[in-house]
Amino acid sequence: TDRWPQIKQKYAEANWILGDIPKVTPSSKVVGDLAQFMVAQNLEMKDVVDQADTLAFPESVVQYLRGEIGVPPGGFPEPLRSTVLKSRGLEPIEGRPGASLDDYNFEEAEELLKSKYGEVITDKDVLSHALYPNVFIDWKNFEAVYGQVGDLPTHLFLNPLVEGDEVMFPFAEGRDVILKLVSLGQATDDGTRVVTFEVNGERWFMPVTDKSQEVAGARREKATDPGDVGSPMPGVVVGLKVEVGDEVKEGEPVATLSAMKMETNIPATASGKITNIMVNIGDKLEGDDLIMKIE
Repeated sequence: TDRWPQIKQKYAEANWILGDIPKVTPSSKVVGDLAQFMVAQNLEMKDVVDQADTLAFPESVVQYLRGEIGVPPGGFPEPLRSTVLKSRGLEPIEGRPGASLDDYNFEEAEELLKSKYGEVITDKDVLSHALYPNVFIDWKNFEAVYGQVGDLPTHLFLNPLVEGDEVMFPFAEGRDVILKLVSLGQATDDGTRVVTFEVNGERWFMPVTDKSQEVAGARREKATDPGDVGSPMPGVVVGLKVEVGDEVKEGEPVATLSAMKMETNIPATASGKITNIMVNIGDKLEGDDLIMKIE
């Protein structure tokens, strides 16, 4: 991107802010997430420390400061750590995080997954869900819509076909599929279009949702008032932690935003009652777009 030089500079700054920590997975991602956050928010090093109680830090940064990936050799940066945890009502984890983990019942987890997704659940699935529950659920939801995509060539999965493209790939043992994109229909008012394929010479007509289509003239309200909760950066809403009528305290997480491959918990800007929620899960937002109102 055109901001790559800035991100490299902010990576060095983020590293010092976090205590010049050893950078291996996942600590290197923590530094990278903070660097991208600083670029997106136009923050200097001093801003990060001075505004630590109100900034919507990436979730990985908050987890690091809490001690969820261990204690860095030089200790945690202060007063940054204390400010971030206090403003979110979080208690620090002392010592090795794994030492205080509760026992995990793999048999029970397997039964729960099978009740939801069927008997196809494997030991690998159970372990994947135990390690990365949100990622696993997102993958199963994707699979429910698009089916098994593991046999697709990588370039077809990442890059859409254009009209006239024809490709061949193995569909099953001893069976290849020749697929041709014939045409893309016009988008309708609800954002769908009919895509015409030829599959081994047989013509198929598939209605699909075109997410690139936006309602002309649609504009989101911006967060301007003290009780408004706005998006700190462009991203996608992946979680709503409150409902209309709920009472919240300032700094309490009320929504989760996914941006630049990182998740950020959005804190309440004031204490009070949630009076209106303007977004749904999956909505794309720009910076300062209004998420909800607090009175």
